[in-house]
Amino acid sequence: MVELKQIQHFIAVAEELNFRRAAERLHITQPPLSQSIKALEDTMGVRLFDRNTRGVRLTKAGEVFLGQSRDLLRAAQKSVQAAKQAARGEVGELRIGYSASAIFSERFTKALAQLLAERPELELELCSGNALMQVAAVRSGDTDVALLRAGLREESLSGVSVCHLGDEPLYVILPPGHRLQARSSISLEELDGERLLLQPAVQRTFLRRQLEALADAAGVPLDCFLEVPDIGSTLCFVRAGIGLTILPASAASVAHNLVARPLAEQEASQPLLMVYREGSPLSERLYELVDGRR
Repeated sequence: MVELKQIQHFIAVAEELNFRRAAERLHITQPPLSQSIKALEDTMGVRLFDRNTRGVRLTKAGEVFLGQSRDLLRAAQKSVQAAKQAARGEVGELRIGYSASAIFSERFTKALAQLLAERPELELELCSGNALMQVAAVRSGDTDVALLRAGLREESLSGVSVCHLGDEPLYVILPPGHRLQARSSISLEELDGERLLLQPAVQRTFLRRQLEALADAAGVPLDCFLEVPDIGSTLCFVRAGIGLTILPASAASVAHNLVARPLAEQEASQPLLMVYREGSPLSERLYELVDGRR
């Protein structure tokens, strides 16, 4: 079997056409270099060099093999470099899960942008879903990192590492000129009779369940609503005057040309969490960036 070291030796001799200079270039002595080339020729069953008193020259077989050898050596060097980069977390795939109302966190997205700038070869895989599903995916290794807005019990977060990004209050999002625009904060009771734009119940998001719990505690029935599957469409509908919505602060911050007022209810705030797997260089580097480390 041809060894990579023999390929390196062959290329040096082929480029120098002198065994002494090739040996000096390889930082070895001439006898083991000659033995290596002879072993290579014996393995391949062809002569790669013609040697005579006038010097050394490549045979036709040697000329063809030189081009192939250079390609092979470049591929081997590239493979070694890729393996080193992967070990340092510079290449590979980072799988990120998120709950829809959490991904708007500027602190997280800025950290992710910096990670991609540091590692331009990095590939991302994104997956949305509810908080419990995302924690389970990180725990099982199906996902590396998840961004969640949820008040989860400690036992629900067992087996994963957690970074707290702060609390996320809820905001009522109104179209300009709405009757409640002048209020400094708005209660659910004041929204009675308004059409609310909510995430679909089948998605079982924490935001939907939180709003249902807050409405139940306030004695306000959620009987006038429209389910909208994504936040982008929800904001378009608010802008069109189709209804109002309630979103966390980070999502409310992208509601351009709309009016955002704090929801007045107690317990209308929940933590924003990044959960991740320890032992993954990419996950741990993202944690450092989110946490403000360099």
